[in-house]
Amino acid sequence: MFYIVEQDSKLESLEKLIRLGVYVDVISTNDNYHPLKSSTVAVYVRPVGSKFGYIIPINHDEGLNIEKERIYDILSKASKLYTLNKKDLLYHFNLQGAIDLSLLYSMTKYERLEYSKDNSTINYFYNKHRNFQNINQLIPLSKLYESCEKAYEKVKDIIDYKIPEGFDFYNKLATNVFYLLEQGGLGTYYKEFNEQFKPRDPLYNSLNNSVLTYYNLYNATSRPTNAFNSVNFAAIPKGVEYRKCFRPTNDYFVEFDFDGYHLRLLAEQIDYELTEESAHKQLAKQYFNKEEITDEEYNEAKQINFHAIYGKIPEKYSFLEVFEKIDGFIKKLWSEFETNGRILAPISNKPFTKELKDMNPQKLMNYVMQSLETSRNILILKDVLQYLKDKKTKVVLYTYDALLFDFSQEDGKETLNKIQEILESGGKYPVKFKYAKDLSL
Repeated sequence: MFYIVEQDSKLESLEKLIRLGVYVDVISTNDNYHPLKSSTVAVYVRPVGSKFGYIIPINHDEGLNIEKERIYDILSKASKLYTLNKKDLLYHFNLQGAIDLSLLYSMTKYERLEYSKDNSTINYFYNKHRNFQNINQLIPLSKLYESCEKAYEKVKDIIDYKIPEGFDFYNKLATNVFYLLEQGGLGTYYKEFNEQFKPRDPLYNSLNNSVLTYYNLYNATSRPTNAFNSVNFAAIPKGVEYRKCFRPTNDYFVEFDFDGYHLRLLAEQIDYELTEESAHKQLAKQYFNKEEITDEEYNEAKQINFHAIYGKIPEKYSFLEVFEKIDGFIKKLWSEFETNGRILAPISNKPFTKELKDMNPQKLMNYVMQSLETSRNILILKDVLQYLKDKKTKVVLYTYDALLFDFSQEDGKETLNKIQEILESGGKYPVKFKYAKDLSL
């Protein structure tokens, strides 16, 4: 049976069920397009405990459409609201209390949730009208309903998962931060970008001379990936031919890059003091027992530090205080993990449990450091986004130990000074910056 809600009397009856708890799936104009380029076609709702769901048309020719504001009002009163992807939901409804089932699954099972809403009819329409932006308005409501029902059956058991520690940090804070970050858009030279990066379809995420990025938290460490439309924005090639495809929509690109970021994060955990001087240089002086360090020695020190951070301490330098403390920290983490069956990551309290496969001390250290980096950066991004909300300058790219800004001179030098102040947190995490008219910087 096909359950469509297009009358106030039916909606009022459904409202009572929704208040007890509901699963929500938004049908946008096109599943392939970036959510910022899509609008709402319909909403699938499945009241908790119900044997079937309902579909509510909002902008579809087959039904008597219900006002979107009316749907929001009803959904906002639900005692519990579940969805497959909260960040995507925010593009349609500002429901901050929604529980992200994909996030809940990844934080419990430490892998991505795999599901599909496709069926033969939907595939037919997408193959026949692949360039039509509003394709889901063409697909019969009954088929959209069927695909949502099938998707729900695959994920419904996740609703009963126990909410782990640290879930709110990512579900409430991180999701909103990356949703806001995606609004900025990364300025491009349209033709050159398409030639070099060869996106699946340029229309999917191009908007106003910019390309839209998309962050995904659904992995073991919650360290976000940033790939969309066959382009990995977290790993843009360093070649000039690639970097010159990007341009600011304001005046300049300004990149703030943390100095020895992971090293400083770890130093704070092990109570090892680093000064504002380059962290890699400070340790290089100890490795080579000299005050003046060559470029070759500096690069060698970076490699040593990188491996040490993730548990591969060089025997040659194991006697140094910093490595003794790192070794002690690794052993402490592993002992707690073995004894208690889990540890909690700093800041977020994200748990790492025995559900993780093939775990060892070095791998556990790697997970902890990636989680620590991510959670601190989320707090930083929250403050930066709040500071910039009324300015033309915007954050356009996050790449773990660096932030890229599209800077407007109208905002003045004091804006850059304030951003640097937020990033450095009182000098604990020094940054250096570069600026240019393209991404070659």
